[in-house]
Order: sequence, then C-alpha cells, then structure tokens
Amino acid sequence: MKALLPLMFLVFVSSPGWAKDRHYCIGIKETTWNYVSIGKNMLNAKPFSEDQEFQSYANLQRGPNRIGSVYKKALYFQYTDDTFQTIVEKPSWLGFLGPIIKAETGDFIYVHVKNFASRIYSFHPHGLTYSKENEGALYPDNTTGLQKEDDRLEPGAQYTYKWYVEEKQGPGPNDSNCVTRIYHSHVDTPKDVASGLIGPILTCKRGTLDGDTEKNIDRSFVLMLSITNENSSWYIEENIQTYIESGKVNTSDPGFEESNQMPSINGYMYGNLPNLTMCAEDRVKWYIVGMGGVLDVHPLYLHGQTLISRNHRKDTITVFPASLEDAFMVAKGPGVWKLGCQIHESMQAFFNVTNCQKPSTKVPGKRVIHYYIAAEKIVWNYAPFGINFFTRKNLTAAGSESQVYFEKSPTRIGGSYNKIVFREYTDASFRTQKAREKHLGILGPVIKAEVGQTIRITFYNNASMPLSMHPHGLRYNKSNEGSFYRIPGGGIPPPSSHVNPGMTLVYTWEVPPDVGPTSTDPNCLTWLYYSSVNMTIDINTGLVGPLVVCRNGSLGKDGKQKGKDKEFYLLATTFDENKSYLLDENIRDFTTTPENVDKEDPDFQDSNQMNSINGYMYGNLPGLDMCLGDNISWHVLSVGSEKDLHGIYFSGNTFTSLGSRDDTIPLFPHISQTLSMTPDSLGTFNVVCMTTEHYVGGMKQKYHVRQCSKPNPDQTQYAEEKTIYIAAEEKVWDYSPSRKWEKERQRLQGKRNQTNIYLDKIGTYLGSKYKKVIYHQYDDITFTNQTKRNEDEKHLDILGPIIFLTPGQKLRVIFKNKASRPYSIHAHGVKTNYSTVAPTQPGEIQTYVWQIPERAGPASEDFECIPWFYFSTVDVIKDLNSGLVGPLIVCHKNAKANLVHRVLHFMIFDENRSWYFEENVNTYSSEPNQVDRNDDNFYLSNQMHAINGRMYGNNQGLTFHVGDEVNWYLIGMGSVFDLHTVHFHGHSYEYTDVGLYRSDVYDLPPGVYQTVKMYPRDVGTWLFHCHVSEHIEGGMETTYTVIR
Repeated sequence: MKALLPLMFLVFVSSPGWAKDRHYCIGIKETTWNYVSIGKNMLNAKPFSEDQEFQSYANLQRGPNRIGSVYKKALYFQYTDDTFQTIVEKPSWLGFLGPIIKAETGDFIYVHVKNFASRIYSFHPHGLTYSKENEGALYPDNTTGLQKEDDRLEPGAQYTYKWYVEEKQGPGPNDSNCVTRIYHSHVDTPKDVASGLIGPILTCKRGTLDGDTEKNIDRSFVLMLSITNENSSWYIEENIQTYIESGKVNTSDPGFEESNQMPSINGYMYGNLPNLTMCAEDRVKWYIVGMGGVLDVHPLYLHGQTLISRNHRKDTITVFPASLEDAFMVAKGPGVWKLGCQIHESMQAFFNVTNCQKPSTKVPGKRVIHYYIAAEKIVWNYAPFGINFFTRKNLTAAGSESQVYFEKSPTRIGGSYNKIVFREYTDASFRTQKAREKHLGILGPVIKAEVGQTIRITFYNNASMPLSMHPHGLRYNKSNEGSFYRIPGGGIPPPSSHVNPGMTLVYTWEVPPDVGPTSTDPNCLTWLYYSSVNMTIDINTGLVGPLVVCRNGSLGKDGKQKGKDKEFYLLATTFDENKSYLLDENIRDFTTTPENVDKEDPDFQDSNQMNSINGYMYGNLPGLDMCLGDNISWHVLSVGSEKDLHGIYFSGNTFTSLGSRDDTIPLFPHISQTLSMTPDSLGTFNVVCMTTEHYVGGMKQKYHVRQCSKPNPDQTQYAEEKTIYIAAEEKVWDYSPSRKWEKERQRLQGKRNQTNIYLDKIGTYLGSKYKKVIYHQYDDITFTNQTKRNEDEKHLDILGPIIFLTPGQKLRVIFKNKASRPYSIHAHGVKTNYSTVAPTQPGEIQTYVWQIPERAGPASEDFECIPWFYFSTVDVIKDLNSGLVGPLIVCHKNAKANLVHRVLHFMIFDENRSWYFEENVNTYSSEPNQVDRNDDNFYLSNQMHAINGRMYGNNQGLTFHVGDEVNWYLIGMGSVFDLHTVHFHGHSYEYTDVGLYRSDVYDLPPGVYQTVKMYPRDVGTWLFHCHVSEHIEGGMETTYTVIR
C-alpha cells in the first residue's frame, strides 16, 4: 500500500478540473508602523500626553528614554503582478498583517516573493502541503543546494513558493467551511515575527468560496492578538538611534523593555483599530490568531454577542502563541461594542453594529426570573481553619509554603482581607439574605435560566464606590450591558455601566435560543458575571459569580438541573489583593505599622497573591461532599491575569467534557466549562491546580465521596491482571548530549559562537548535565536486568516506560525505590483501593494496584487510545522536576494493532525545584561557592525547555513511513511559563472535540494531555517545536523524519 502513495507534488501533472492555481505576488518591505495612528487613547478619548488612567502615558510617548509609538518594521505587501510595481490596497483593519491568502482544498498556491528588505527573510506557511524546497523555514533538516534556497531570501532575491491544499491539510469534517492558518518568516522566527513578518491564510472546503468571498458570510475579519516585542525586532538598535534623542539608553532597564512590549490587535492599541463595521443580523466570521511569548495569553471577548466555535457556544475565544481559531456569529444589538483581550488593557478595539433594516429573529422571553442582588463589604478569610489540610500544619509554620500568605506582621496583611462581594436577597427590600451553599465561598449567587426566559436583576450597590453587573453569554442592549467604557465619538456611558453607592438599578438580560447550548454542548452552559466599572479592580475586590444557561426543560421547579444529584461551582483564580479597591483599607486594618508598608515591595506584593478556589486556600474550602454513584455537574470557571493558567485536576475519579474523558480540565481567564462526573471511588480526594506556582501557593482543595444508598457504578470484574516492574533510579541526565543540531542552526542563522546559558558551563552555570531520578522498567522482581527499549520506545528518553492497558484490566506495579529518598508511583485516570498513595522508602519494594474501569478508557468522542501519565506524589512538584514521570495509554480493546504510538512530553524542567539542586550546583558549577541562587539569569539557566527531557534537536526514535497512522500523545506539565503550542511542520493532524477537526498547532498548557492523529505522507525531515518565542530560543524544538 505504501508504494501506491505518490509524492505530493506528482499531483501537479494531473490536477483535477475543479482545482485552481492561485497566484500571489508579495514583497517584503521595510517601513514605519504607528501602533496608535489616531494619536489618542480611544478608550477614554484622551491624548497620550494627558492620559493618566492607562499605561499609555508612560509607554507610548516619545521621550529621552522612550521610542514612543512609531517603529521601523518589515512587513509583507501584496502587489498586482510580479513586476512588484503596484501595491494592492488591503482592508484598513488588517493593520500590519500581510495580505490574506485564500484557497480551497485541491487548489495550488503560488507565492511569488521578493525581498526588498536589508536582511534575509523567508515565507513559511502553516497547514499546507509543500516539498522541502517550498517550506520556507531555516533549520538543520539534512537538505542542501536547491532545497535550501527557499529557507533564506537574501536582500533583492525573488523566489516562488508552491503549495498544495491537500484534503488532509484542509478543514476537518466538522470544521467550519474556512479555517485559520498563517504564514510568517522563519529564518529566526521570534525575531522575524517581532519585526512584523506575519500574515493570514484561509483554507476552505471545496466549493465554499465565491471568488475570494466565503459563501453565506456577509462580513469576515482577521484578528491577531499579540504582545509584539520590539526589543526582539531586528530593528531595535535602529529604532533607538532614530527615535531617542541621544541615541543612548540602558536597553536592560526593565522600564525601557516594557515600553517596547506592544500589546495590540493587528498592530493597533487602545481602540485605534479601524473599520470593524457590520449590519445587525449580518453573518460574521472571525479568524483569530495568537502570536508571541509566554505572556501572550489572550481571552478575546466580544461584548453583546455570542459565537459558535467548533460547533460550541462561546463568547470568549482564548488564543496563545500560534493558536489558530475561527468563530461565527450573527451580529446583534445596534451600537458600538468593545472587543478585546480580557487581560491586557491596551489590547482593545471597537466594532460597530448598525441597523440596516435586516429582519430580526428576536423572541422575547416568556417567563421572567427575578434576582435581588447586592454588592456589600465583608471581611474574608482565605483559610478560616488556619490549617494546611495537605500537610496538617499551621498555615504560619516557619518555612512552610503557606507562611508568606498568612503570617501577619507589622507590614504584612495576613490571610484576612476586606472585600466586596455579591450576595442574594429575598426581595427588593434587601433585608433578608438568601441561604447559600457553603462551597460557593466568595462567589456571588448562582444565576440560572433556561433558553426562552428573561433574567431581571434588581441590583443594590451597598458599597462605597460605583459598581455594576455584567454577564457573559446573554443577550442585552446597550442600556443593560453593565460595563463602563467610552466609545469613539463620545457619549455618556449608560447608567447600567456604573451604579453609584447607595443606588439601585434593574438589569434585564434575555436568554433567546441563539445564546443557548448547541447540539454538541452539554445541557447547561457555565458562564460568569462580574462588576465591570473597572473590571480588573472590581474582580480582584471580590465581585464575581457563576451564571448558568440551560436548554429549555432542563431545570426542575426548584431550579436544579434534572438528572443531576449535585452541582458544584469552582472559581480558580489568583485574587491579586494589590489590585483591590480596598488595598489601603486592608493595610490600615490588618497591619500594625501601616505607615511602614511599601506597596511596591515585590515581597509584599507576593504575599497578597491569593491562589484560591472560591476564595479558599490549602484545603479550607467546605462543602464538596457527594455520594458514591451520584451524578455530579461541576461548573468550573476562571478570571485573572496571564498567570492564571490552570489545569484543575480531580484525583480519584474522571469526568467527561464535550464527549472526551479526562481528570484534568484546562482553565484560562473568562473561560468556563461544564463537567459531568459519576464518582466510583470512596474517600477524600484532591481537586487542585497542577500549575506549579498555584499548587505550591494554595490552589488545592479536598472533595469527599461517601457511601450512601446507591450501588457502586463501577461493576467491572477486573479479571485480567498484568504485572510490571518499575524502579526509581538516580542517574546523570544530559539534556543535550549532542550540540551538533544546535550549532548548525546557529551557523545557518549567522549566530556562530553564541553563548547558550542553558548548555554552556560558563561562570557559575551548570551546563546541560544534572543528577535526576528516572523511572526504569525491569524484567522481573529481582530488579537486576533493566528492560531494553525497542525502536518504538527510544523516543521516550527521560520518560518512564510506556504502559498500555485496556478497560477491565488490573495492573500490579511492583515498584522498587533505588533512589536515596522516598518516592512513589501513581497514575492519573486509574482507580485504586485507597485515596492516598503511600511513599516507598529508599531500598524498599512496594506493590501499587491500578484498576482500569470503563471511565478510564476513551469516551464516545475520543480516539481509540487516550493518554494519562504516572508520577510520584511524595512532593508532586519536586518529584516531577527531579524527573519522575511516565506515560500510561488506555486503548479500546479493538484498537488497531498497526497504530504507531509516540509520546511527547513538553515541560520546562525547573532544576531549581529538584531534590538534587544543591548536589548539582556542587558537582557541575565550576565556581559553586560563587553561585548566587537569587540571580535571575542563574535561575533561568536551570530551567530546561525540554521535549521528553531533550533540547535542541536531541530527540530520537521519531522516524515514520509514508502511510503510517501515528497517534501522538501530547502531555503538558509545569509552571505558569509552561504554556506550549505544539507546531508540526510538513503535516497537519486530526483531533477530536465532539467531531473531527484539523490543525498544525495544538495548545498545550499545564495539565493538558491529548491524542492527536497524523498520517505521514511527505518524505523529509520536518521540524516540530513549541511556538512560544522564549521556548523556541530555549531549545524546545526537534525533528521527525518521514521515509518511504
């Protein structure tokens, strides 16, 4: 069969009649770009010289040590033909993005590129089929001569790239008609893109384009959200010389560096993005791209609208670096609305919905549901029991991880704060507060409605500053929006946007069918509401609550969801008390020498970062009690900053979400999920954030499953038993045993002899070798013969052995601890007889028993095999960073025997958090006595950006044949900086989400583990890597090879 599969470009000789050749002539030109072309902050209509409200005052004004808002850049421009004389005008809203390239599956794209710039660049596409001489990406791939010409276009050079929109690269069966892809320069990707060289590609299903317009779509827009790092631009020195008067500035000054970080949409900031206009009832398509570095977490929110994305109802689309999303909406509500990132203040724009007299489908709600909600001040204790329920120690114990947050001192607040919260009352007199479930904690009351109903809220502001109520996921007009912002052209924000202290206002929100769950959504969608006079400050002060929208008929008369025994609501967030309205009041009330408090002291600020679930920390959240066999609905949500990357892990049981089986759900600011769980294990279990800083910082709670009247839902007999012998062993690990690939990449990029702080042993740096502890498999209980890895296992590298199981099996793990300190072995997804995991002491052997019930196997919408992982639980963070992790794959019994299985573990191993850190310093530093452990660069040098424990092209065992069916098992773990977007060159992959979709970039934040499926077709050595800029530079890239 493999011999019958042709090389991709042989199809050129026999292209079908319906295929089109699409030609684009694109030049690379150096020009200047103004991030605020209007010259004002359109969010408050003030010139930047007068704008004290936003950061623009400090960052966008040109001055003695500031470049300002204008920078030299290199951009892609489209020309009418290959004489490159006449530029084709593009839509103004496209900003500094290159021209839109569009094609249908089966089409051929010819891009004629001329480099007018003063340095080398290239042209690399995502999600298309190309041969090596048309890839446009410079890296060591065993090509030479003509196959290298496409990788670097010298100044003045021209090159024609030939690409094919193959079926397996185009939209998946359940994708929308047209999907988002990108192109960019790939000589040195982080610097090339920061310099401006990026643009959109739209690939469409056959027959869905009418010329260049998508059928059945009235308006379409491309939005790229990115913090463009001008410090990384090739032109930073030239910009300093041009725009700073003396031409001299301390480029290492944090303030200067920050002033060149430009959070923008299509290169526009503070509402300067022009001409996002549409008619009410227009069918609108948004193509959304993320780009940049570790801070590029962008929840894009459109006020007043709901969207369909991957056939699910949303109003917020989160993008990370190289994320590729699309969303559809029918524009509603005439008026000027805001869209933008819910984290970065400057990354905002406006879209204008005009009344063009198109027929509307508005259906008024048949039944009105009344809520009486007040905002009021309380004193909130983040841990009222005063105990860390995970260690059983006092929260202020010396040296404990909790001490920094809970110890009161003359200049520290401790664990109690004044806050303002939403609370529900029985009527408009606001005298009697309604009873509430204990587990809600700091959250406001649950607002629930079915499709077809109207929500009417009487809101009483019993606080001391203007507040509001703003909902996600509902329909409202401008008079009921509840969000304070000014719009271009002036006008006073409506009363609903800021209810003054002591005042009452009635909000009316509609729940029409077009905001309800889609056919692929759960019965009830989880949303949130919050005060939005100043969203960031309001939320950090405590003003947030859950909102649930259900299908018609899903709720009983008591307001509870039919078919569910219990519903729980969990808000995972870091409340930043430094950004609360009440900070000064808290300093005054809870410190003993408030006059000595330095609010700018980083240690003081850290002590006020409260990593919580529902406002509780370290197991202090009450009320998460349920019975064995209960049908549970978990409503999980998040708010916060770019550091609020959460992987919420439920130990002991699994859940289903959108047809997939998991025990960990990723959460980001303003994103919410509905999970369904039927617990089959008795005991007390953990619900924790797996992100390192949040786990250590207290974002961990307990839930309790008790035996009640129901039988155990797991009736599996576990007749088939397997045994595996695994040891934890200490060894020296080299993250980069060969420097060949790295040095060749540097040579190609013209960076010879460049120092690498991760790998070079210079000064006090440790280099690439560290003592670690690793799981190894043995042949038998004597633990004398280590099991040799075969060709299919070589790729695992630092990972423990790959364990394959099927539902109904029981695995006995005979574990020997050959290391010098206690460790254990425990897996996600499995069922055990105990809710706690016993540690194994050095030299001891212990048996761990894992049962694989049906709920640990693939769900209805999963592929035939799904990944879990195993790890040590003695100290989850230190054990993991020391090296103990391995894959567990659970497959259907009828999974194909010829599947190719490959595991990819993306993680920054933080050697500063390893048990062996001090030993490694003494062993591998040339000057151990000179090591400054608090030095930022030294700390960074020990953060190893690894794929399976290897860096800079050192991975092995990733060779495939044309015609293989490859399951990639992607596992993301680590800290808030472990935001990974996995990009494969050469081939797209398929993934599931209640249907089958395609992409070539997969978002992999901490706590995500997923199967994606690839069908290798095109021969060559292909790059894959994390697309986050800092991770590319840190070595998180390698290659896979396809042979005949």
